[in-house]
Amino acid sequence: MMYAMISKLDPESSGTVTDLWRKLCKACGLTAIYDLPLPHLTWMVAEELDIQKSAPILARISETTAPLTLHTFGLGVFTGKKPVLYLPLVKSIEMIKLHEKIWNQISPFSKDQKLYYSPRLWVPHITLALNDLNEDTLACAINTIGFDAIELFIQISDLAIARYEDKKAGEILEDFKLSQTEL
Repeated sequence: MMYAMISKLDPESSGTVTDLWRKLCKACGLTAIYDLPLPHLTWMVAEELDIQKSAPILARISETTAPLTLHTFGLGVFTGKKPVLYLPLVKSIEMIKLHEKIWNQISPFSKDQKLYYSPRLWVPHITLALNDLNEDTLACAINTIGFDAIELFIQISDLAIARYEDKKAGEILEDFKLSQTEL
């Protein structure tokens, strides 16, 4: 089992990402992405999480954080034995501060955090394909969407706790609206 602190994408951006998922499924047979609950940005992942202690922390962080507008363009690939195709997000000061706050305040209540989500290593992104990519399907995916002009301005307005289990679609356990109004 895995737990993740995520933010869902606004409906328009979510629709665009879902359309890309469908396009990659139809052209390349990529279906593993549907194990995720929905298009999102991941702030932190851990194998164990004390939800009773973490949920109030995320609620407090949400109450003191204004919604964010994030920008993505182009494509990225995390290489290796299990490559991941993604939309890279441009880091902003607000995004970095929020990420550090989540990581620092939730880490004491989690175990076996995935360190590539740590503030030092984190590459913010929106996943397009994972777990079923190989040499052929990655090439197909790049050929299918690599020439599309993909640029999004994404509204992030929540922090959520999601749970993922093997062979099951992920689910949102807790969801908190970002509610600080901008000055």
